[in-house]
Amino acid sequence: MIARDPRKQRIAPARVCASILILALAVAAGGALAATASDPAGHDEHAEQADHSEYHLENIAKLLIANVWGKDTAYRLADWIDPIFSLIVAALIGWFFVAVGRGLRDRDPGRRQVFAEMLVGGLYGMFREILGDQARRYAPYLGTLFLFIYCNNLFGLVPLGHSSTASFVNTTLGLGLCTFLYVQYVGIRENGLGGYLYHFAGQPRSAIEWIFALLIFPLEVMGELIKPVSLSLRLFGNIFGEDTLIAVMVILGVQFMQYLLQMFGAGPLGAWLPGIPFQIPFYAIALIGSTVQALVFTLLSTIYISLMLPHDHAEEAH
Repeated sequence: MIARDPRKQRIAPARVCASILILALAVAAGGALAATASDPAGHDEHAEQADHSEYHLENIAKLLIANVWGKDTAYRLADWIDPIFSLIVAALIGWFFVAVGRGLRDRDPGRRQVFAEMLVGGLYGMFREILGDQARRYAPYLGTLFLFIYCNNLFGLVPLGHSSTASFVNTTLGLGLCTFLYVQYVGIRENGLGGYLYHFAGQPRSAIEWIFALLIFPLEVMGELIKPVSLSLRLFGNIFGEDTLIAVMVILGVQFMQYLLQMFGAGPLGAWLPGIPFQIPFYAIALIGSTVQALVFTLLSTIYISLMLPHDHAEEAH
């Protein structure tokens, strides 16, 4: 995210680049684990047919790999498509904020600077409503998380693009684990190890509360471990559903056009006619869904951080 310097009114892009790099590397590591777990060298004809039966549109990375190194190499590198697009998105976001940081002007700011300041100001205001004065400390991670997820969601709507957030193993699980580890780090840093464990025990004070703490502690730990999975599955399910719906509509439009050509004929121009754009109405739904899911993931991460803060910080937030 971008941090405002109150003295120079400058935007420092270093934090956003560092946060984006961490998220991108985490996603790439997830893709590497997925690629290692599978055995691309031992695929057979049935596995290849199953891969092509999935409703996913072709993307530019897969087409380039297939044209340069062949279809077999493209199949072998299929598990790396999600990390590739995640790194592309991270590079684009990092380039944008670095460019904004280099061209700052106190007077008569450009459109790019105004857009960046409005974006950062809106996100920071949202985080401040939940975290209070502590929002400035956690805004770099949370804002970068939102931008990274949102841009990845939208990339699937671009022709020949791909939403890496439509993959649970390669992307959304890594994002959920990043938030989980960051929240635990915040809890230990703000409360100390003893206060961190005391929080999971329900903060007992009386003897009866300490007795119930024996039951509360394992339940709290289980609930904390479930949070990254629920975050990941929610984001994955919605984006995967949107991409699949659009892909099905595209395939249906092409097949319907072919059916019309067979019935009425179109001469030599038939091969150049595109499919009927049945997917157009669903782009609006996908745009809304992509925005909502990025906000939900980020807001839940913000709430998880606020729950780990000491009570005096929570009271400041209100």
